[in-house]
Amino acid sequence: MHDKAALLLVALLLVLGPWLIWRIPAVRRVAPLAVVQILGGVLLGPTALGRAAPEWHAALFGSQVLGALGGLSTLGVCLYVFCSGMHLQGPALRDGIRRLGAPAVGSMALPLLLGLGAGMLMAAWWPEAVGPRASLPAFATAVGICVAVTALPVLAAILQEMGLLATRLGQSALALAALNDLALWLAIALLLALAQGDAGATLRTGGMSLLWMAAMGLGVRPLLRRMAARAGTPAGTILVASLSVLFAAAALAEAVGLGLIIGAFAAGTVMPPEWRGALLARMEPLTAAALLPFFFMTTGLRATITPDSLAFLGLLGLVTAATVLGKVAGTAIPARLAGESWRDALALGALMQTKGLMEVVVLAVLLDAGLIAAPAFSALVAMAILCTVLTTPLTRLVLASRIGIIPDPVPAERHG
Repeated sequence: MHDKAALLLVALLLVLGPWLIWRIPAVRRVAPLAVVQILGGVLLGPTALGRAAPEWHAALFGSQVLGALGGLSTLGVCLYVFCSGMHLQGPALRDGIRRLGAPAVGSMALPLLLGLGAGMLMAAWWPEAVGPRASLPAFATAVGICVAVTALPVLAAILQEMGLLATRLGQSALALAALNDLALWLAIALLLALAQGDAGATLRTGGMSLLWMAAMGLGVRPLLRRMAARAGTPAGTILVASLSVLFAAAALAEAVGLGLIIGAFAAGTVMPPEWRGALLARMEPLTAAALLPFFFMTTGLRATITPDSLAFLGLLGLVTAATVLGKVAGTAIPARLAGESWRDALALGALMQTKGLMEVVVLAVLLDAGLIAAPAFSALVAMAILCTVLTTPLTRLVLASRIGIIPDPVPAERHG
């Protein structure tokens, strides 16, 4: 098959197929569109299409098509996380740091500890899951980080589709997820540097990260606010300026070791409030529908889900139990002690075990670095899907007695 035709056919399958499935009410009740898109990527990969029709799989995914998919996936994830950053309100984040300090620490620390234990067991029971360049401590830490991840973009999608995005609970959950993600990428940067045994690289990463954060907060944000204060700025100028900040921030964050996801998210948070509504209206629907599915596709091509394998089921069960227990208990108990009601505290815990997009980003980084091997990667991708599917029904169950059963979400054309 011609490469251009193959790429366009893959785009058709990625955009239309998951959307049609998600339109089914029973599916929409439990899963955001992002989860269905992740499943679509897995099914088009070696897990399903590669087994059922290997000739078709090889024809669709030639080397040039794979290269194009990789570029589109990077753009898609950058743009979508940028939009998610614009959804987070600055006052809510500052309030979250003051009010939710203990839940923020608990939601990262307990799952990280349980993940470390799970990683040690995985290395002992399934040594083939350990990456080729990983020591035992590095592998266990990598698994701990994966268990501790909260997927900010997919969490925003779930909150949007449940009608909770603008509520105090929704903004608290987003603030907690943002704090989690910042700590997460700092931990990954340090892990990658330490795994190379280069203390100098670790110090350079920390120093450059601090400089990058200072530049975003003290330089870029005031400059954009001065631009926004000028009346009559053309919409085209706003769009170009915003995209320029996005790509520059993501590129620099990637270069210093923080990761392009944190860079893109930070670019969204520094956008002036006056610009956000128009930018989201222009960028978010197209990004979610046409670009982000390419990221899920590239992830699915690297994952092999084998539900008939006892090793796979063992890996999946271990990391899923560590994630659900760690996230729910690690968030809910400190939140209750901080003054939240049990319902809100448990709802925060249920929301914080959302995985989805951020998890597969982290997994791709760790797999490329040789810290986890293919069996661990595939089990953790499956865990990300399972935990994300559990998020909506768990949250509904917790909140039902306080605000009534949350109505079925109105069909939406965006992720949130």
